[in-house]
Order: sequence, then structure tokens, then C-alpha cells
Amino acid sequence: MISGLPESTLRYYEQIGIIDPIARDPSSGHRAYTDEDIQSLVTISCLSATGMPLEAMREYLKNRFDGTEGARRQMELLDAQTLRLAAKAESIRMQQAYVSLKTLYWRAVAEGHDDEAQRLLEENHDVIETVKNHIRNKTDA
Repeated sequence: MISGLPESTLRYYEQIGIIDPIARDPSSGHRAYTDEDIQSLVTISCLSATGMPLEAMREYLKNRFDGTEGARRQMELLDAQTLRLAAKAESIRMQQAYVSLKTLYWRAVAEGHDDEAQRLLEENHDVIETVKNHIRNKTDA
């Protein structure tokens, strides 16, 4: 499919109203996508790749035809997605810092430098606590 979305996802998006029902070819019964359908699906595929929630994608598609007011709502949706992505990027940076710290820790242990290993844990207590809090927050959600 040109949109990059699997057929099962296309059927699901149609079922939940993200996309309008797709016309079917009368002779084969297969879906017959118009250029407009394909353009919408490419947009959805791009939004999906950013992790945008389904409800926001639905609203995004509706806003496209609402002139300046729709444009304002589009900016709000995209600003919200930017914040979600920034939070995800920060989480990944913290995870990388944690892995780097643990690598240094275990290297010190492997080389018999227990005092260095302990110092690393003490100096990087904030990194460890941030990752633990992040895990707690995910399990509470």
C-alpha cells in the first residue's frame, strides 16, 4: 500500500472512523482508493509514525477543511504532539545515561575497583532515582 500502513490497520482505521469508508470495486470487491483517500492515508501514516494518539489524528483530519480556525486547531494538536515527543526524547536520554552509568559501574567492578563503583553510584544517585521514578510513573498510568 502506498501509505505504508498494513491492511489490518486500514480496516481498523475505517472501522473506528479515522478514515471514511473506502469505496469498493464492484467487480472484485476490493477497496478502490481515490487520490484523496491515498493523500489522507499518507497523512495518517506520518502522524502515526510520530506516535500521535488516534483521537488527535481523527481531529487533525477533520480540521484540514476548516480554514483559519482549523489551522489554529492543527497547530494546537501539533504543539501537543511536540511536547509528547520532547518528553519521550528526554526519557530516552535518561535511559541512555542510566545504561552508560551501569556500564561504567560494572566495568569498575570487573576490574576490582569497588571503591570506584561505589563512587559512581553515589555521584549519579539522581540518574538512578530519575529512572526509578519514570518506571513508577509508567506503571501508575
